[in-house]
Amino acid sequence: MLNKIIKIRELIKSILSKRNYLILFVCSSALLFLVFYILTLASVTNQSLGIFIMMNGFWYTIATFFLLALIAMLFGVYAVLLTYIIRLKLRHKKKASKSYGIFGGAGFLVGLFSAGCPMCGAFLFGLFGAPLALFFMPFKGLELRMLALILLGISVYMIGRSLIKCRTSL
Repeated sequence: MLNKIIKIRELIKSILSKRNYLILFVCSSALLFLVFYILTLASVTNQSLGIFIMMNGFWYTIATFFLLALIAMLFGVYAVLLTYIIRLKLRHKKKASKSYGIFGGAGFLVGLFSAGCPMCGAFLFGLFGAPLALFFMPFKGLELRMLALILLGISVYMIGRSLIKCRTSL
């Protein structure tokens, strides 16, 4: 297992060394983090980070934005790998698996739902009629962020494993 993870890490490094994939990674990560930032501060804080810190505390704010940045970067890696494997499979006329797409999509959605002010409910939870959902979470939504990281991590692992198998079969 550890050997596969090391191979996947090396594969990601080699893919990101190509300029177009690096640009895709940076743009998708930055755009998703911007969306997370806006959704996190959209509720009652009137887009003020200072008010968010006053409402939730300094360390919670640091943990929130650190986890959201990790989710955004992991999603950027996911987007790069997905683009790479789709291009590779189209080039060699092979059918793409959908299992890693399910985990990545689930991680993305959980990440969106985890962005929000824990005191007033997440913006997206409000759209679905459950604005107080974050009130009942013991860690004020940090558990959703961890779930998003786990799901995106599984997806990146599955795509990487598929790419390693694909490279050895070509």
